[in-house]
Amino acid sequence: MEIQLINGVFTIEEAEALLTAIFKTKIAFHEQRIKTIHESEEEIEHSEKKIIQLEETLRNAIKKMKEKGQTHTSLNAHIEVNTMSRLTQ
Repeated sequence: MEIQLINGVFTIEEAEALLTAIFKTKIAFHEQRIKTIHESEEEIEHSEKKIIQLEETLRNAIKKMKEKGQTHTSLNAHIEVNTMSRLTQ
């Protein structure tokens, strides 16, 4: 199943706010996992690296949007949902 999450044209400021909110949600998910789930050290390190990667990706995306000198940008994002019988890596 595919879910259309974002599809539109936004001001650079709106796009920045929208992307920041989405990335903050994903970062909070990883932070919560670190705090509440008794994971192995390897899993904790994975979540910590993912948080750093997400923060860097967000910074880079915002920087690129702003350095183009345009007033608007288009955003298109979807989520693909696939169910499975067990956790796979």
